[in-house]
Amino acid sequence: MSWRDRALALGARFGVKPILSLPLPWAVHRQAFRLMGLRALPSEVEVAQKMVGGISCGIFTPPGSSGTLLWLHGGGFVLGSARSYATLASALALQSGRRVVVPDYRLAPEHPFPAAPDDCRDVAHALAAQGPFALGGDSAGGCLAVVTLAELLAEGMTPTHLVLVSPAADLDPDRPVPDTRDELLFPVSLLRRVGRDYAAGADPTDPRVSPVHADLDGAPPTLIHCAKGELLEEDTDALEERLRTGRAKVTVEKTAGVPHVWHLCVGRTPKADAAVARIGAFLRAAP
Repeated sequence: MSWRDRALALGARFGVKPILSLPLPWAVHRQAFRLMGLRALPSEVEVAQKMVGGISCGIFTPPGSSGTLLWLHGGGFVLGSARSYATLASALALQSGRRVVVPDYRLAPEHPFPAAPDDCRDVAHALAAQGPFALGGDSAGGCLAVVTLAELLAEGMTPTHLVLVSPAADLDPDRPVPDTRDELLFPVSLLRRVGRDYAAGADPTDPRVSPVHADLDGAPPTLIHCAKGELLEEDTDALEERLRTGRAKVTVEKTAGVPHVWHLCVGRTPKADAAVARIGAFLRAAP
């Protein structure tokens, strides 16, 4: 492992994780997340903000783009935006050769469930009217991606590919707590707070809340990344099983020694660069 990857892991465990353990207002966490995303973008990617399906979206277009990737950003349903994901979205655009669309879906707790999945569905419908597209998301965005996929499948529409990075799949607060010894980033307390503020009393077994219960019959070829030993590793395993039950071709890649959604450090660490490159290669392949 390179020194950059080691530094990322140490910074997550001893720098970020203790801060995330504090019951700070979401506004404080949002500002910190926003500042972390302020990085120079590659000049060859065209960046725009446009309305898609009535939702404001960041649009990241690489040279000679062919196809579209709808990427639903993470942030525990309470953080994140197209702007804070601009670095990752630009890298995904360059590696995949696709235009990447990142919706600014409504965030909890101001807009709890079902605001976010409703917004993502509306963007997906608008893109589907334009032609085939791939679907993906990380963390909470991975949850929303699977929810959106289930709704599209029920309507007879199938994305060309599905990419999930450390997806959340089961928001039931009564689920057994996984082994946390290898979790580098998230305290259990934060995940419980996120789930409470997002679900806001909704039934945690509702497939639109916890897509581990969704009908995914007919899902497209799928690539799932997660950090080995992270809190959401069990969610990856559960979704893999669910997708295989629906006859999807699923590839799961688990990486040791990295924090949750290490892909956000693309351009800074070799393991992040390698992970994004693998996603790009997957999206370039014929479904």
